[in-house]
Amino acid sequence: MNISSDPWVWIAAIGSIAVFSSVFKDNALYRAAEHIFVGSGAGYALAQAYRNIVIQGWQPMVNGGRGILIIPIILGILLYARFFRGFAWVSRWSMAFLIGIGTGISIYGVYNSQLLAQIKASMVPLNTLDNILSVVGVVSILLYFLFTVPVKGPGKHVISFGRVLMMITFGVSFGNVVMGRISLLLGVLETVYGKWLGLLG
Repeated sequence: MNISSDPWVWIAAIGSIAVFSSVFKDNALYRAAEHIFVGSGAGYALAQAYRNIVIQGWQPMVNGGRGILIIPIILGILLYARFFRGFAWVSRWSMAFLIGIGTGISIYGVYNSQLLAQIKASMVPLNTLDNILSVVGVVSILLYFLFTVPVKGPGKHVISFGRVLMMITFGVSFGNVVMGRISLLLGVLETVYGKWLGLLG
């Protein structure tokens, strides 16, 4: 047993134990870890936002002669008006600008990646078993969501196949989530038993 002398390893291990202590019962140790995590995250985000204004806005504007950057600098500073009750409404201008730009970029990204890219991926030659299963799967799943026209005859079997494919997909997604959580748990256990206590060879 070789206990670590690194203070950051101690902080990580004690924090992990504090978070996992809520499995048995809500306690003061868990609440303290929760508040420290949320507070440090908020403080880091605030410091990072200030750093972005200085490095990406103020310095290029003053030293690089890019005067147009005064607009995003003002919009960024106005976001901090949220902390002052009398001037909180001013931050809505910056927030509206951010939401508008973000919405435009998101619409393009979703349209390009989740619609056009999937349509292109489905338009494949039917010369292999994989391509045939892919096209049949896409068509059957789309038919499953066709509620305007009643499907009769052989079409019902196609819809049933689409439902089975969706259930398989949901199962795989759930399995991936579980495996991801298990990998996080193994990382925490490796920190506690390996780096902190030195019990792992």
